[in-house]
Amino acid sequence: MNAPAVAGTTEPVIIDTRKFRTRIDRRPFDGAGVRPARFLPPHKKPPIDLRRPDNGLPSGSMKQLARSRPGTAFPGITQTPWRPPDPSIAVGPDHVLETVNMKIAWFEKDGTPLFEQFLDDSGNPGFFEEVGAGGFTFDPKCFYDPHVDRYVVLALEYYGGDGEAWITLAVSDDDDPEGTWYKYRTWALVESQGSEYWVDYPGFGYDEDAWYVTGNLFELGGGPGPGFLGGLLRVIDKEAALDGEPVEWQDVLAGGASWQVAQAPDPGQPTRIMRQAAADAIEIGRIDDPLGSPSISTDIVPVPTINGDNDATTPIGGGLWIVDPRIMNATIRNDVLWLGNHGERPGDDDISSAAWYAIDCSGPSPTFQQAGAMSFDDEHAFFPAVAVNGAGAAVLVYGRSGPTLHPVLEVTGRVPSDPPGIMGLPTRIAASNTSPTDANGPGDLNRWGDYFDATVDPTDDRTFWVVGMYQNDDGWVTEIQDVTISLLGDLNGDGSVDGADLGLMLVIFGTGDAAGDLNGDGIVGGADVGLLLADWTG
Repeated sequence: MNAPAVAGTTEPVIIDTRKFRTRIDRRPFDGAGVRPARFLPPHKKPPIDLRRPDNGLPSGSMKQLARSRPGTAFPGITQTPWRPPDPSIAVGPDHVLETVNMKIAWFEKDGTPLFEQFLDDSGNPGFFEEVGAGGFTFDPKCFYDPHVDRYVVLALEYYGGDGEAWITLAVSDDDDPEGTWYKYRTWALVESQGSEYWVDYPGFGYDEDAWYVTGNLFELGGGPGPGFLGGLLRVIDKEAALDGEPVEWQDVLAGGASWQVAQAPDPGQPTRIMRQAAADAIEIGRIDDPLGSPSISTDIVPVPTINGDNDATTPIGGGLWIVDPRIMNATIRNDVLWLGNHGERPGDDDISSAAWYAIDCSGPSPTFQQAGAMSFDDEHAFFPAVAVNGAGAAVLVYGRSGPTLHPVLEVTGRVPSDPPGIMGLPTRIAASNTSPTDANGPGDLNRWGDYFDATVDPTDDRTFWVVGMYQNDDGWVTEIQDVTISLLGDLNGDGSVDGADLGLMLVIFGTGDAAGDLNGDGIVGGADVGLLLADWTG
């Protein structure tokens, strides 16, 4: 499906967040949390084949060495009236911005909170209230666009009683989220075949040319058209938004469901859209002439089989509802598209793995390059988010739980010299002291996710930032963490492990210096020297 583009123009509302009556709103919420889907019409995507045999394509696992070095960590937004939180992160020169259902916050990079407010009209005021948002915004996402040095925030709106649906955007006026934002409320009821369709489950990405929103189009109800129309791609010309002028956008329809958009931070690198086409296939779309007459051309890329798995066990409660193996997030660097999802590897019945893929997009058609998965014998891994820097180092953040393990948040990574498909040993960055028991999903499952997020710091293209969730006695909590990915023994950070690093190790040998304590036992000893030598590059 690739219907002619439908265009629109939206006027801005200009708002200075320094003038909000309440700049940090952390009203506590005591309750189970409500799924946003309760306020949406009944909707269902068309099924895809999520039960396929092993197709023999290689999928790696873990190297017995760590690659991730966690740095600054701080709690992000905590339990709101909504579950799941859907955390997303954007990082600029000096600030970290986070969105969840239904809040936004930003911090200094040491975790100092500067702003936290509801996205809807329950704030004082809500972040999108003055542009017209009512009491229901959902599925927020955000990014920092390094091409223009702006933070960009997205939220969907739906109001059944008024027959309204919106894709609502906010753009900072510079590289500092403090101060002026240009806000745009773009109409999002799509008319087709005598019916109206609203937008759900957005993807949100960018490249040098434009900003892109994808979504699922579901029938509003009562019309003659099909219940599911397909995927929406909205192309937003960002040039005018940089100065708070009216923005122009165009919509294109795409077949299939749950498209995501890659973030493309490099000059001259066009983005891609992608979706899970089957348990062993990903459909990848190229956007042609995005600011002229946009159209989509797609290819199916075979990938290692990941079958559907929508639940993860926990020590108490009915377990976590982790939805299906849809693509969670994506980034493209040096013409290689990196993305992730979760599901069962062949032979691992009822155990979900956090899978990742790298697809070579340099040729006329994309081709499979490598893939891997974080898999554990009796524990589930889910909601992977991947980010990559220009040198080809990658970080992966994901959740994990099991019969004796409350949900935890872990990171891992790889460097370009690692064998294809291999990530390092995981590092745990946050742990729950309990599991959710509110049973807001099918079969007493508890909704988790729906996605985590990862990005790279634009100031050095080396430091990664991740966000995910865990559970405490008061509800869900998000955790923000910066991570460096490197060879374990690279003590001086020059990208290699050689005599200079060994010399540094010997200087601190016998001490508790964390820089040389590679195995984390509290002292720099012979075992750490052995780990350094295992990564030796000469």
